[in-house]
Amino acid sequence: MKKIFPIIAIILSVAITTTSCGNKEPQTTAPPAFKVLTLDTCSAVVYNEYSTIIQSNTMVEIRPKITGYVKSIAKQEGTTVKKGDLIVKIDDSDYQQDVNAAYAAMEAAAANQSNVELEIVKLTPLVEKGIISNFELETAQSNLKAAKAQYEQAKAKYENAQITLSYTNITSPTDGVLGRIYIREGSLLSPSAADAITTVSSDGDVAAYFSFDEKKLTPLRRKAMEEGSYKPQRKDNIELILPDGSQYKYKGALASATGIIDRNTGSIQLKVIFPNPDLAILSGSSGILRFPFTYHGCIVIPQSATYELQDKIIVYTLTPENTVSRKTVSVEGVSGNNYVVTGIEPGTKIVTEGINRLKEGMVITPKS
Repeated sequence: MKKIFPIIAIILSVAITTTSCGNKEPQTTAPPAFKVLTLDTCSAVVYNEYSTIIQSNTMVEIRPKITGYVKSIAKQEGTTVKKGDLIVKIDDSDYQQDVNAAYAAMEAAAANQSNVELEIVKLTPLVEKGIISNFELETAQSNLKAAKAQYEQAKAKYENAQITLSYTNITSPTDGVLGRIYIREGSLLSPSAADAITTVSSDGDVAAYFSFDEKKLTPLRRKAMEEGSYKPQRKDNIELILPDGSQYKYKGALASATGIIDRNTGSIQLKVIFPNPDLAILSGSSGILRFPFTYHGCIVIPQSATYELQDKIIVYTLTPENTVSRKTVSVEGVSGNNYVVTGIEPGTKIVTEGINRLKEGMVITPKS
């Protein structure tokens, strides 16, 4: 009997438990909740960054006009020069001799002209008195014309020799900063040399050149530009980040564009003009342009709602059945903590949190 009672107790316990479980309704777990955003169009200002090379808006190459040896270099590299300042002196010994010879030839021509004029003065009364024939006077007058022509020719050669002599003084054609000097004293200069002696960068405005990638000219941008709803702001509001990371105190404005895509690089060349009154920017410097673009009727999504996979930007969209699905978008630019994107339609719902916990086809509970 003692062995029977424990067995009966176990059977009764199992029966009671089975009965109570059979009467209870099964429990269901609700899908996890995530915040969801319904996309709509808006306006945004996007700052795109471009690498740039800066050049003086007026950069002049200094080249010799004559052949000769460098006698002296009057200015050092990187110094500020004024228009007309001597930069390089060419040995002028030979050219000075040419001037002297031309001057002597001009004086000889002048003396010959004077002699012919005196001859005419002497012959004129003799012809009037009939002592000599008029032929001799006419001959003298013709000789005078020839003498005057010879004098003018000699004078022109003399003036030309003086001009050539002046080319031995190589001066700055404008105010600015002297670039690197590629010659030394004793160097032989020639007008046919491939390289310039140096350059002079004007102390006025500077131009920052950069390339605009053809791939960024998406159909949306083309359409927007045609409709006039997309255009870069043309005020002086383009920022320049200098090589040391500091921001240049002056802002620039878009000045020109080629309007033609370079097939070798697949880009369009643009130029931004910056004032440079303090000569703070030297020609040849590099930097980063921060260029503002105003977008109207664009789609903006939080960066936190995206992730990157193999150079693609992906978001999770939500179907009417509350199922998430991956969607690739194209980023047009960054506006604060948001992306301006294409490839997704207004009215689409996207998940904005817990991106690393989502999976394709996962059912969620959306939260506004």
